[in-house]
Formats: sequence, structure tokens, C-alpha cells
Amino acid sequence: MTGFFDALKAFEPRKIKKPVVVIDGKKVEVDVEMFKQVQQHGAENFKLVDGVVKRIPPKRYKKTYFILQKADEGYTLHNHDPYWPENYGRGGFEWQTESE
Repeated sequence: MTGFFDALKAFEPRKIKKPVVVIDGKKVEVDVEMFKQVQQHGAENFKLVDGVVKRIPPKRYKKTYFILQKADEGYTLHNHDPYWPENYGRGGFEWQTESE
């Protein structure tokens, strides 16, 4: 039984490994929550600012879509139905792009 107590005295607790992420080619130790965010969004969406890992805001793109507008030359519509053009000529409607 003395061997058991000697082994218990010599027992060292296991060291918990800190999470490490690679950002901009550098290894940085972070907390568990930041590690989860980097794993979820990808390391390319984060940058190192003054030794602190920060997320790059996502790019916002303008949406473009087509709107049916009156034009000098365009489609004449049957019963004003945009899905039933009759012919192309003067005084009709034209699909034109408009930005958000």
C-alpha cells in the first residue's frame, strides 16, 4: 500500500493543451470560443491585429435585378401580362437592370 501513496505523491496532473490557430502564417494561442469561431468560419476570414485575432467583416455585394420599364422600343404585352409579350416594336416595355 505504500507504493500507492508514493505514486499518488509523484502524480502530476495532465497539462491541458491550449487551442492554437494559424492566422497569416503565424501560430496564435486563443481561447476555446475563438477557436470554435475560427474553425466554423475559416482562418482566411480572420486577421491578426496587434496580437489579437479579429474577424474580417464580410463583403456586402450589391444585388442587381431586372425591372420592367417603359421604353421607346420594347415588347408590347398582351393584357399587360409581362410573361406574354406579343411583339417587339415602338412604345413597349423593356427589362432593365436596377441596383439596390
